[in-house]
Amino acid sequence: MIAILGLGIVAYAAPSREVSVVSPVSFTFYFGGDTGYYGGDLAESNSSNRMIQPDFFLDLGDISYNGTSTGNPPTGNEADWCNFIKVNVQNRLSNPSFPYVFVTGNHDDGNPLTPQKDGYIDAFIANNCMPLSAFNSTATAGNGYINFVGSGLCSESSTCYGKEGYFDYPAANPIARIITITVADIVGNSTDPTANINFNYCPLSVCGMPIMDQHWNWLTGVIAAAKAAGRWIIVAFHKPCLSPDLATGCEGNGMPNGHNPNFQLESYLMSHGVDVLLNGHAHIYARSKQLTCLGPSEPLSGSTVGIAYDPTCVANDGSSDVYTRGKGTVEVIQGVFSQRDEQLNFSRPDINYFAKAMSARGSLTITPADCCWAYGSLVDMASGNGVGMMSVNATEVSFAWVPSVFSHNTESPSKFSDSFVIRPPSNPTNNASPPTKNTSPPFDWSLLLLTSGAVAILTITVLTVLLVRRRSKTTAGQGSQPLRTKMMRRGSLRRFETGYLGRLVCYGYLCLGRQADQEYRKSLVPGHSEGIE
Repeated sequence: MIAILGLGIVAYAAPSREVSVVSPVSFTFYFGGDTGYYGGDLAESNSSNRMIQPDFFLDLGDISYNGTSTGNPPTGNEADWCNFIKVNVQNRLSNPSFPYVFVTGNHDDGNPLTPQKDGYIDAFIANNCMPLSAFNSTATAGNGYINFVGSGLCSESSTCYGKEGYFDYPAANPIARIITITVADIVGNSTDPTANINFNYCPLSVCGMPIMDQHWNWLTGVIAAAKAAGRWIIVAFHKPCLSPDLATGCEGNGMPNGHNPNFQLESYLMSHGVDVLLNGHAHIYARSKQLTCLGPSEPLSGSTVGIAYDPTCVANDGSSDVYTRGKGTVEVIQGVFSQRDEQLNFSRPDINYFAKAMSARGSLTITPADCCWAYGSLVDMASGNGVGMMSVNATEVSFAWVPSVFSHNTESPSKFSDSFVIRPPSNPTNNASPPTKNTSPPFDWSLLLLTSGAVAILTITVLTVLLVRRRSKTTAGQGSQPLRTKMMRRGSLRRFETGYLGRLVCYGYLCLGRQADQEYRKSLVPGHSEGIE
């Protein structure tokens, strides 16, 4: 009997030839906006770059500032920044095809009619700079492979990379969709305004603009498809609508039909299953609460006070640093990759949408001169430049702000830090997001059945032996047919030992196979039915 039980355990423990083992899927990427090292903070930008060891880096726009911001021509210097990345990032990682993925900022739109002329996105991704082809080819598939899919709506140039598209990652077994778009900006280097593209997202029924409606329909379709596939959805663009700093407003590039397209966009993203928003533009760091809306107050384009705080938009205040997947969106503004000239506005109503925020300035000019905001309170501590680090697996997204150089209040023993995690709900049936793809090996039910059968045989055998012995004693005490009973008992045991399991018949807590039940009934002395109720 011990041998039978042991056989079942060994069979269950032995690996099945039919089990297909799938390695856990996960990846880590770093991100930052306003990365220009010509902004006066080369050392800080360099320090941040040297920390990079991820699967890819996502640059959230305002790439170099090496144009009119520093007295240089508006374009033509993009390769300087690319060479800096090749030396300090790609060469350091011994990977000349390391993916350094771009998002267009307002300093990189190439538009000669805008005041910020510091480069053109098409020059940053050109063959002599950092082309998409370096890490978007089958030659690198499985190792930093970025399968970028453009929207096809970027008529001002030959490609949508850097402006509007997405890639599913990892390409071979995707668990997340990273969508990169341009918001509230006109992209193109033509002096003919009609030749450039106004990138904004707003339905025709709201803003009345067919071009915005085209981009809206593309974006909402891409999000819906990712949600249906159960993938994490991360949307990255330069200009946030929501920000807790002094200078950044909800830029909409106009108010078509009386509406702010950026407000319309972020309201949609927060209410339709997007997990994380990544932004730059504001030269601060900030992490929002988990939000489902931005309230009923639609701000004028560029307004810093037009968004009112609505507590009903908050699904999770973020004080535990743990968010629940499917309950709303978490926005991260990471504009302190190399810049540190902005401050927080503690009197701004929508600062209450944020769990934590930080100014990296070395000398604050506001009162009170506090760097930071943490869970509804002003705090002062060491703060400075840094980079965002995000790790993703099939069931969890985790984030940490990684500091590089502290500038404000460096003597403080308390240093600003931040991290959070997004996890499935404790009761997955209540999850508003689609279930994630199951990457666990398939369960081998044959092993479980074999084990269960062995245990059942052992249990029934033991119960039968005890039962028959009890019947034997009963019939012997009454002096009737002891030899026949003994033979019956041996026959019944022999049938069990040779595999008669049969259909189970239960008396109270006692369950016997069909053959055992027949022998059991025959062994009973007429008039005595003890054990049966």
